[in-house]
Amino acid sequence: MKLKTLTIENFRNFKNTEIKLSNKNIVFGMNDVGKTNLLWSLRFLLDRKIRVMGFSESDFHQKKTTETIKITLEVELKDGDRDSQNIISKVKGSRNSNELNIFYFEVVGKFEASEGIGIPILFWGNNLEKLDEIPQNGNFSTLDKLFNILYIDPTIDLDRVFSGNRRKIFNEKKMSENDVEIYDEISQLTSSMNEKISSMGIIKSFQKELTSEYKQLKDEDVSIELQSEMAIKGFFSDIHPYLKKQGDAILYPTSGDGRKKILAYSLLNYLNKEYDSERITIYLIEEPENSLHRSMQIALSKQLFEYGVYNYFILSTHSAELLYEMDDASLIRVYSKGNTMCSSKLYKVPGNFKFIKKELNAALATALFSNRVLLIEGPSEKVLFEKILTIVKPTYELEGGYLLLVDGIKFKPYYKILKELNIIPIVKTDNDFKSKRGQPNSFDLIGLNRCLELISQDKLDAIEINYSLEERERKVIENKKDIYDREEKKVSKLEKDNIYISRVDLEHDLYTVIPDKMNEVFGSGNPISNMQNKKLINMLKLIDKLSDEECYRIIEASDFKCLKSLVQNI
Repeated sequence: MKLKTLTIENFRNFKNTEIKLSNKNIVFGMNDVGKTNLLWSLRFLLDRKIRVMGFSESDFHQKKTTETIKITLEVELKDGDRDSQNIISKVKGSRNSNELNIFYFEVVGKFEASEGIGIPILFWGNNLEKLDEIPQNGNFSTLDKLFNILYIDPTIDLDRVFSGNRRKIFNEKKMSENDVEIYDEISQLTSSMNEKISSMGIIKSFQKELTSEYKQLKDEDVSIELQSEMAIKGFFSDIHPYLKKQGDAILYPTSGDGRKKILAYSLLNYLNKEYDSERITIYLIEEPENSLHRSMQIALSKQLFEYGVYNYFILSTHSAELLYEMDDASLIRVYSKGNTMCSSKLYKVPGNFKFIKKELNAALATALFSNRVLLIEGPSEKVLFEKILTIVKPTYELEGGYLLLVDGIKFKPYYKILKELNIIPIVKTDNDFKSKRGQPNSFDLIGLNRCLELISQDKLDAIEINYSLEERERKVIENKKDIYDREEKKVSKLEKDNIYISRVDLEHDLYTVIPDKMNEVFGSGNPISNMQNKKLINMLKLIDKLSDEECYRIIEASDFKCLKSLVQNI
């Protein structure tokens, strides 16, 4: 079975939203945009414990109870798949159209003023226009035999999970013959212990005194006897989990919140496998990063995305570390533009990036939590732009801006994903040329072409440059300027898509804006060339000397429109 789409209509802050799903899903966005409500929409559909409460007035979008709540889950059924076969066996005649591989589950809520709630009615079928109502017996429906929703909230408590499931875990019916013998032995020991307690001198002495007092009030031939009636009511009621290190006899309490959370997850996994393996379990995991150290978050990411501990899950998070190992997962961005909106994208690590998946994801993951992202090539650009933004717009990150260093991974993987998630990508790159192997006079226009590729435009042909060894650098720079001017229309088109290419490179851009400072720091002979020698070290020297006024001058310059684009609406 494959999760396909979730459609939410008139539920809480969702007016009408369709979300593309996969079996692994990541929900992210700013606080209070509706991530939890998205999870709860599935709970109302598939979790009987939630559904029986009905839809309250506040569950209706903007409390408009005249509108109908409708939550629809589309799944794809596959031949030979156990979960698909489980669904097929339960739904029977509700699969009655040609699209037998597609199936829908739906809950509809219409507000009943007399009841004060919206009564959830369940439907299913593979014809969305004509779904069948699902049979119900009281609060139970056939749907509840199919799905198990396991909601894991951010404050999951180990003690609560453990104590709430003791009877299930330590069911006496599961005891072996040896366990029964131990049980009987404990009962005998309890009787013996009671006899020992009753025979203690302090008790015998008190019995004698109490008998004497009693006979003074009522003269009869009796004595008062005290008897211990200690009983072990539930042998397992005081069992608690501890950690035991290899080679160490000491038991250590599971005191840390992070460790408790991991153990609670382990316990839930065990309970599901042991007692609910027949149903299709969908895990709804809300912000598991709370109380987890960074290393534990990365380890959990590996469990979720690489080892596949859960067949179906929807994870909501603010943690970039939890996304380090993501692959073949739906990215679901929840954001607000007047109305709550969702953009979703099936993310697969490109084949040629598999070996650096963690590096690719680590950079992308942080960018996903932003609204506008400036993609830059190298560390020199990063330190320069950070310096300028710190002076001109120190709150740019708090307001949704981000600098993403592509650092050899290329722009395209990031640009495409951000664009599809309605996160605005901005690109700044050099007008690079690259001579062809074996053809030193033939140059590919790799700078312009990498930009044109981002907007699906045809690449430009290579150019020929005739030069002597002494004039190579000058000739290449002249041709870069000529190409930039000649392709003015293409450059303008790129800028409309927030893609900015230097006329030559970053250092030349800087020299057009702050020539005096460049001459001061790197000498007036050839400051650009001097700066490009040990580029990052020299960039650090430059930014150390930059004044606030020069930072403002740079961001206002036409060669640095990329920075203006990053901060213009934040």
